[in-house]
Amino acid sequence: MHVRSETTASLDMLRAARDFMPRTGRVLRSDVYIAGFSQGATAALALARALQDGADRRFRATAVAPISGAYALRRVELPALLDGRVAPPWSVAYTAYLLVAWNRLYHIYDTPGQVFNAPYDRTVEALFDGRHSGEEVLRGLPTDPADATPMRTLLTPYALDLLRHPAGPLAAGLDEHDRTCPGWAPRVPVRLYLSGDDEQAAAANGVQCRDALRAHDANARIVDLGPVTYQGSRHLGTNVRGVAETVRWFGSTG
Repeated sequence: MHVRSETTASLDMLRAARDFMPRTGRVLRSDVYIAGFSQGATAALALARALQDGADRRFRATAVAPISGAYALRRVELPALLDGRVAPPWSVAYTAYLLVAWNRLYHIYDTPGQVFNAPYDRTVEALFDGRHSGEEVLRGLPTDPADATPMRTLLTPYALDLLRHPAGPLAAGLDEHDRTCPGWAPRVPVRLYLSGDDEQAAAANGVQCRDALRAHDANARIVDLGPVTYQGSRHLGTNVRGVAETVRWFGSTG
């Protein structure tokens, strides 16, 4: 959830595609249709903003379709993780991931013991080393159904208080991330796909993003995908249905 590096990585992929395409006998158009799911939803909006601001004059955003994103970490998603609207194991996993990943970027804590209770203070950071599968990560976190308060099992009182009342480097990181939607008006249509039944990305994220974009007269609307499930997950279900809807919409705008 680091918007700056996600944006530069996306730009690098576009440039690599432009360099590669002549070898295939195909022509790469300058129009860029941008979509992203979950974490990629924020990245999609950030890429559109960068292209609109002239990050690479060889490309221009044409339409943007973020799907089930967490655009408002501080005001929506983080409270949802802590108050039970995002249920375990996802709330526990995402909170641990955020703390570990952002500590590398913003230095949120000095030692793992400041934010993680024993024995997790000795194991959690290693879970997010890029070599553990999602299943392995979940098995390494407090996910026992008998544990009524897994977040308290994982996190120290200091960490819980910091997450409820962000300050210092954590607040700075949240503010940087949450500037994705406010303060600009996309000059291309934006459809924010979401589901009110999503168990991982609170739907209010999309509402806040739409309202922030519309405050600057942007052509932004919400498309509610309704209740949809894939492999037992409503969040993954929004990806399956949202991608299909996005392809149809992009096809109608090309």
